[in-house]
Amino acid sequence: MSGYLSATFRSMRHRAYRLYFTGQIVSTVGTWAQKVAQAWLVLELTGSGTLLGVTVGLQQAPTLFLTPWAGIIADRIDRRLMLLCTNWAAAVPAAAMGVLVLLDRAAVPAIMLLAVLIGIVEAFDKPVRHTFAADIVPTEDVTNAVALNATMFNAGKVLGPAAAGVAIGSAGLAVTFLFNVFSFLVMIVALTRIRPDEMRPRDIRPKERGALREGVDYARRTPVIATALVLMTVTGLVAYEWNTAVPLLAREFSPDAAMIGYFFAAMGAGAIAGSLSLAGILVAAPRTFLGAATAFAAALGVVSLAPSTWTALVAMFVLGAVATTFRALATSLVQLESEAVVRGRVVSLLIMAINGTSPISGPLIGWMSQTYGARVAIGTGAAISLLAALASWRYLAQAAPERFAVPERADRTHV
Repeated sequence: MSGYLSATFRSMRHRAYRLYFTGQIVSTVGTWAQKVAQAWLVLELTGSGTLLGVTVGLQQAPTLFLTPWAGIIADRIDRRLMLLCTNWAAAVPAAAMGVLVLLDRAAVPAIMLLAVLIGIVEAFDKPVRHTFAADIVPTEDVTNAVALNATMFNAGKVLGPAAAGVAIGSAGLAVTFLFNVFSFLVMIVALTRIRPDEMRPRDIRPKERGALREGVDYARRTPVIATALVLMTVTGLVAYEWNTAVPLLAREFSPDAAMIGYFFAAMGAGAIAGSLSLAGILVAAPRTFLGAATAFAAALGVVSLAPSTWTALVAMFVLGAVATTFRALATSLVQLESEAVVRGRVVSLLIMAINGTSPISGPLIGWMSQTYGARVAIGTGAAISLLAALASWRYLAQAAPERFAVPERADRTHV
């Protein structure tokens, strides 16, 4: 048991990673608390699933348009400095939303505008946040650090919505938004305590023409990366839009705001269980990734068919476990298959695939849920995700049989 725990948490041996992990988990709790509060605020003001989807889509739109350029920046500058800038910037719209709620001046146009501002900051934050762990742990611990990051992210998904559900009913929406401001400050303190000598040296390239095209061409020429990007794009379009789908599904079972928190918390608890159980043994290999994709589609289908609140919560727990494994494997695989000098750009393409699809998937899932019900919307996403996973199995077996057939070591990477 002690050996397993040591393997599971081996990235924690490094002081810089411990600081980063601690700051991130507090910040993630605040971020997820705000996501629930924002969704509840829009539904309270409008009662419209479509408008909720549009708001989520607007927040993610900058990811679609700006993330590739953010990936270039992440490859050129000190990533810790970039994280400090994005955390300071993210605190501003969170504070503004809290003040608007306090003054009873919150309106849908203002919420949408602030959502766009949050999205702009997130577009620059995501590529560096997803790659910074690789700068502060040895090469052999990269996959483990990514898996623990997934655990941290999903711990926030449990604690944040649960805290938001309680806070909305007792202290009000404004407190939830202002707590998120505090969480960014905690992350800033953690980053400032990481010493320069604790970060691995990087080959930082100077500004050059065609840098974005180089990253896209690199991804296209690498079958495993290309497969991961296409599969995550498809699932992002039809399924991976929790900020819209989960609140609407929860409202089909109960109009109470706390139910949204319960659904997010069940999903997050499953994600923690899944990522912790696999962090010590997770192998970022093509077969493992595609197996997780197939399991993700199946779990999504079970959620859509859940007949009662309790079965839905159990299904959300299972979905959380397989969804975080699926995403962690995609993130690990893309990083480990890419050379260090283009890693930021390639990861930015993955972030576009997962989050940049929200301008389409948010309104689409919101409209389908409002018109046909959230179950139908989720079930449709499950069916399409399954077809995409099966097609990916076939393509990769033909395009890269040597990579597809040979079991991979967890520490395989390009440096």
